[in-house]
Amino acid sequence: MKIILKINEENNIKLSLFNGKKEKDSLEWKDENSLSRVLLANLDKLLHKNGLGLDPPTNSSNKKHKHRDKSTKIGGGVDKISGYKIISKVPRKWTTYRIADITLKTLKIGSLAK
Repeated sequence: MKIILKINEENNIKLSLFNGKKEKDSLEWKDENSLSRVLLANLDKLLHKNGLGLDPPTNSSNKKHKHRDKSTKIGGGVDKISGYKIISKVPRKWTTYRIADITLKTLKIGSLAK
């Protein structure tokens, strides 16, 4: 799966989850200089809705952990995401683009798709 983040000049943001070439799900919102607060929450919402999570999967063979989180029960977290791509109609130097880029890089959800 891949994550596509689209940013346009009117500050409309679309976060999409793709399985191959098919868009599985997406969230859209209007950015009001709040991307640093909203992007991570919306990404988490999108992933959980689709059976994934930001939490890394736990090792099910480890007997010490009696509790298994939802992301483990349904097959893992961001390790199921092979990459991301930012499609932006705003310049890379804009704060919105830079926040999106550093957030996705920090999550280490695969390499930047070309």
